[in-house]
Amino acid sequence: MSLAASVVSAKNLGLTFSTNDGDVIALSDVNLEIGAGEFVSFIGPSGCGKTTFLRVIADLEQPTSGSITVNGTSPSDARLNRAYGYVFQAPALYPWRTIEQNVALPLEIMGLSDRAARIQRTLELVNLTGFQKKYPWQLSGGMQQRASIARALSFDADLLLMDEPFGALDEIVRDHLNSELLKLWARTKKTIAFVTHSIPEAVYLSTKIVVMSPRPGRVTDIIESDLPAERPLDIRETPEFLRLAARVRDGLRAGHSYEE
Repeated sequence: MSLAASVVSAKNLGLTFSTNDGDVIALSDVNLEIGAGEFVSFIGPSGCGKTTFLRVIADLEQPTSGSITVNGTSPSDARLNRAYGYVFQAPALYPWRTIEQNVALPLEIMGLSDRAARIQRTLELVNLTGFQKKYPWQLSGGMQQRASIARALSFDADLLLMDEPFGALDEIVRDHLNSELLKLWARTKKTIAFVTHSIPEAVYLSTKIVVMSPRPGRVTDIIESDLPAERPLDIRETPEFLRLAARVRDGLRAGHSYEE
């Protein structure tokens, strides 16, 4: 796809944690551009820095070398400007608040006045209309995760950061939510950065797949998808899909053989 201005731009980015047992290099020399409206998946083995990179974008971790901008500014300024919504691995909903009250939480923190309209709109986007008065424990795991996505969308940030949001769900529910997420992305035109361990999920969802190596986390391959925008679930059986999946798999294998 032709890129508009970069939403995320990382140049020679590195992050080293200091521990009692010495320094741990989480990210090393990461160079990456994420364009407006892209769906970018990050895939790699556990501990390769996928979530850490998402946390750097969100200003939850600070790099120790290189630079990164979000919407042309620093991650801290982007956070203050409400530039992104974050969806965690677990729904992280407050059990004593109803679904609409959970979705309203960031709106309350930001002091936004049009909460009712925003809540209604975002619940419609994730197909949870009619469940606003329910409590999280009254919903299935997939519905809870959709409520978490609604919360991240409620203040209309252009960038959605998703840290393996469907990893704990069964395959049938995961397939359904993958399909629903693609529809949501098509409707909202958000830029999405998505962490996953699943090759089929990364290929099915993405316009671009970032393959990362084991620690120290490096980008070993960036794969542009040529799959059509309309992607029924059975596209996963096509030669084009399988070719992309094979390239991702090859990239992961090559990353595992990388040595300092």
